Parts: sequence; C-alpha cells; structure tokens
Amino acid sequence: MFLGVISAEEPVWSLRSVNDHRTDSTIQKAYGDHSTKQANARPPYQSAIEISSSSSSSSSSDDESNVQLGGDFFIPGDSGTLGAKTYSRVMPARFASDDDDIFMRSMIANYAVEGKTAKTATDAGGAPNGKFWMTKTGAFAAAQEVLATHKKLTGGKLDKYLETYFNKAWGHFDVNQVGKIEVIKMPMFIRFLASDQYFQFIQPPKK
Repeated sequence: MFLGVISAEEPVWSLRSVNDHRTDSTIQKAYGDHSTKQANARPPYQSAIEISSSSSSSSSSDDESNVQLGGDFFIPGDSGTLGAKTYSRVMPARFASDDDDIFMRSMIANYAVEGKTAKTATDAGGAPNGKFWMTKTGAFAAAQEVLATHKKLTGGKLDKYLETYFNKAWGHFDVNQVGKIEVIKMPMFIRFLASDQYFQFIQPPKK
C-alpha cells in the first residue's frame, strides 16, 4: 500500500496535511467564493468547463494538458534518468521524515510533477526548483488508488464514479484551466471528490 502502515491508534489530526485542512468547510467556502468571482470576471467562453462522459475522454483531456505543460516539468519517472544532469527528486523538508505526512509524501513522490528553474543570463536553467504540482493525469491516477484503497471503489463502480465526478472536481480546483494545481491542495481535492469532509488519510487497517 502506497500510504504505508500507521498504527490504528494514531490520531487522524496528527497528520500534517489533515491538520492543515481541518477547517476544510470554511476553506472550501472561501475557495468557492473566490472561484465564482474569478469565473464571473472572465468572458463566458473562458468560463465553460467541458464535462466528459467517459474515462477515455478524460484521458484525452489529460494528454492535452500535458502537451500544454510542455517540457517545463520533471515527472516522477524522470528520477534517476540520465541526461545533461541526473534528475533526483528531493522531498520537501516538511514531508521528508518517516514520521511525517505519508499521504503528501506519496503524492509528491509518485504523482506530482516538479518545476524547472528558468533560464537566465548566467544560468542555463532547467534544474529542479522544488515546486510540485499535480496535473490532471496525476490527480486522476492518485484518485483511482485512494478511492480504491479508502472507499473500496473498484472495477466498474470506480470507473463510473470517476466518470461522474472527477472532471467536476478538477474544474472546481483548476479554475483558470491551466492544467495543474498545487500538490498541497490534494487533501482538499480528494475530500471534495469523495464528498467527504472527514476523509481520513491514514492507511485503513487490513481485514
């Protein structure tokens, strides 16, 4: 299991990302108000979000988002690859220790993309900048695993759930349709997608 093993007696609110978002109801209301304001400020054709009716359509949209992102990011699979320089993904200090937030560590290590430094007059750029983002593709893959592990949604039920709710959830967070969101928003995104403000990110006990 990608979230690792945590004692069943470990308090849910001891996890850092959960603690950061324990006031999700208030945060999401503020975020929703901001999203509405931003959407209303744009011309109508920019505010429309296409809701896909199938997983294949969602995958197509994911590919388009990745094309738009171009070569500005390192993907998890790049770690350890050779090139001008070997890329090594470094976990942010706040999530680096073994007793820290396992959920966020998994999102960063397995699903997020990392930004690259910009080219300047004295630097060729292209180095990891320590800023992590979730593309639609990464968020979709993470949602599949988390919903299966924590909500016991698998097979056709999982496919149907994602077909119905994933694009709506993504559109709620990627308001400006840039194809990515900050990785730190993933706890809020999963709670929103699961329609569960008390979603627990600890590893469910084995039965």
